[in-house]
Amino acid sequence: MEPDFFKNLPSEIITEILLRLPVVSIPMSKCVCKRWLHLLESDAFVKSHFARSAPALVVVGISNQLKVLEFEGELNLDLESHDPLIKYDFPNYHRGRIQSSVNGFLVLRMRVDMLSVCNPITREVIKLDLPSDSQRSTPEVSGFGFGESKITSTPEVSGFGFGESKITGRYKAVYIYRKPYNDKLDCHVYTLGTGSWRRLEGIPYVYQFGLSGAFVNGNLHWIAIIGEASWISCFDVETECFSFFKAPPYHAQGVRSLSALSGCLWFCKEATEYEDDTERCELTIWIMKEYGVDESWSMEYVIPLDEGMWIVEPIKVFENGDLLMLVMVYISRCLFYYSNKNKTMQRIDLFGAGKASDSFDCGLFTPTLVSLKTLGLGVENVTSF
Repeated sequence: MEPDFFKNLPSEIITEILLRLPVVSIPMSKCVCKRWLHLLESDAFVKSHFARSAPALVVVGISNQLKVLEFEGELNLDLESHDPLIKYDFPNYHRGRIQSSVNGFLVLRMRVDMLSVCNPITREVIKLDLPSDSQRSTPEVSGFGFGESKITSTPEVSGFGFGESKITGRYKAVYIYRKPYNDKLDCHVYTLGTGSWRRLEGIPYVYQFGLSGAFVNGNLHWIAIIGEASWISCFDVETECFSFFKAPPYHAQGVRSLSALSGCLWFCKEATEYEDDTERCELTIWIMKEYGVDESWSMEYVIPLDEGMWIVEPIKVFENGDLLMLVMVYISRCLFYYSNKNKTMQRIDLFGAGKASDSFDCGLFTPTLVSLKTLGLGVENVTSF
């Protein structure tokens, strides 16, 4: 092959070749020559790469590490045998939660008074202090690597949320809470790039305490109680207005939650019923097949649960209808694989974890090369980790 073979290739062909590289090879490829550097950092290449990227599983907290595992089609249940796409120390994570994942950006609650928006691929993070009027100061305590915190008395949190507006493409964080010793519900919105939270008025009651809003179709969703009925509270990230539509028809009381999978809204209900002195626990899942249409709710799964299982969160649905789910078993988090054909659940050990833990979290995200520094974040301090 001639030494200048690549030099004489059209940019379109070079782009097609580079788009097939693993995401971890892109930074090294930028060092080949200036032409490749400019091509790999162009908006067109970054967008094309994201469109071709397959969803990956991100796991944080186990052995104080962050790991990204790629999988397509069926999942090999022996996750320990997989070489992670990315693996590095992540010591600042401690018993937090992945609040959301949007366009390759993860939102983590690293501390009681702080959210963090990060890109695991570029290893960049933005730290967002929660509104100061939502909490009360007490003596300093450890901030788990993110500095000292004077905040230990936290409000009753009704919901978090993170999403991208459909028209302007701005990313926004939403924090809904009730102040200590106050029945009034408050909502603050943080638009990345502005450097501050804004307070919204006239916020409806949100039921889904402490969990993140499901982001679908440019809107964030929580379960809301209006009177004695359950509804879906919908927040338009672009207009910052609330609206409502009906939850699926169900009768038994139980733990309810929302998820966003494959571009659809999923409604999950876990309930315990008693029949002839026998306890029966099961998870029922509805999917909204046509967004915003009440009549399109369809009950797709009824899954028996073993004793101690609760707060079941579907993470991924496979082509054959199988599910990957994060499940609380008593007070520990576990990963389970549900076979839709066999109607069975199988526990998955995460990278040799060997046992359940309450100090890890995992979720699905699509790797992106978009740098947080390119989002017009002139106010926030983008740092590397």
